[in-house]
Amino acid sequence: MSVILKLISAALYVMLFQNLIFNGGYGISEAIRMSAKPRQLLPMALFITYFSTVVSAVCAFADTFDAVHNLNEILHSIIFTAILLVIYFLTMAVALLTRKVSARTLRRIGIAALNTLVLAVPLINYRSAFSPAEAIGAGIGAGIAYIIAVMLINAGLKSLDANKSIPKCFKGTPSLFIYTALLSLAFAGISGSAGLV
Repeated sequence: MSVILKLISAALYVMLFQNLIFNGGYGISEAIRMSAKPRQLLPMALFITYFSTVVSAVCAFADTFDAVHNLNEILHSIIFTAILLVIYFLTMAVALLTRKVSARTLRRIGIAALNTLVLAVPLINYRSAFSPAEAIGAGIGAGIAYIIAVMLINAGLKSLDANKSIPKCFKGTPSLFIYTALLSLAFAGISGSAGLV
């Protein structure tokens, strides 16, 4: 039971208090791009959740070996990147062998696997000394955090487009960046990483 509690608490922590998209900026460009096309959110979020969870689990397992655990952070980054690439190529091989996968889905798999959010999760797990259960929870939480980020940005995008009092020079991308920065400040304030007391 404690394994399940660790998994759930890590997922909630990464999802709400340490939202990696807003607090760390990981995957923010894809979240902004996806907010304009919310119909594609579910497949992309599933792929990001899949990769962040599987890569986190495999990296946490690899870190249980002393030969890997005793390495410095740069070598951990190299090993974690190699693990991500192996999982990506295996996933692509399985997808291509099924022959029922569209070119759009293959692109989504590539974009999701090479998203900075996916690689950030195992590194944060390593720095936080998460157990394998907590690492899996963090991977799931990162995927849900991505969904929350896209939905919040999409809601802001709709409000900004409907607002007629925004000056022309701030319409579109500038107002979206300001809105996203304010969301980031809000999440940083919640997590306590803004330095505000």
